[in-house]
Amino acid sequence: MIGVFGGTFNPVHNGHLSLASEVLKAYALESIQFLPSYLSVHRGQPEVAAEIRQQMVGLAIQPYPAFSLNRYEIERKGPSYTVDTLRHLKNKAGSEPLCWLMGADSFNSFLSWKQPLEILKLAHLIVCTRPDVAPDEDLLSEHYLAQGETLAGSATGKIAFFGMSPNTCSSTLIRQQLRQGHSPSDCLPLAVLKFIQQQPLYRT
Repeated sequence: MIGVFGGTFNPVHNGHLSLASEVLKAYALESIQFLPSYLSVHRGQPEVAAEIRQQMVGLAIQPYPAFSLNRYEIERKGPSYTVDTLRHLKNKAGSEPLCWLMGADSFNSFLSWKQPLEILKLAHLIVCTRPDVAPDEDLLSEHYLAQGETLAGSATGKIAFFGMSPNTCSSTLIRQQLRQGHSPSDCLPLAVLKFIQQQPLYRT
């Protein structure tokens, strides 16, 4: 099974890497593809260009053999719709199951996404939960992974909930700290921090 971790990654940080590592192990995934969005349809456009965010992801995942950078949405340009991306990835993956990683907040608004039921025909969902955001337990409950059931037992269409380890890193907080002249070294991979300082990025 292949994990797909989409997002703006503005910037990518240690919380992203930690979560991906935990999910990789918990679900025995073969690999996880980090998929920076070009133009997110669910939030405002980042002030940092997609190509720059992509470079930072590439730097961050270098030490992780099971992680790779997927440039599809960056190269395609235009709005980044998950269903369109998954159709492309499924054509490449063939019979290999895909698992789309998402946060509980995104899951709660999942039915507002473009063709959400089609997404479930293309991939499993791994919903990453944290104490401050509870997933809607009535949403698409017929797809929830049953006790004793595994994602590997189905090709697509299952929803699994994964409790994230506590992590205080957030892209929003990192951007605020950088604008104030601070160096959030605890939350950024060293290569990414150096890249941000050399550019420089996220300054007022």
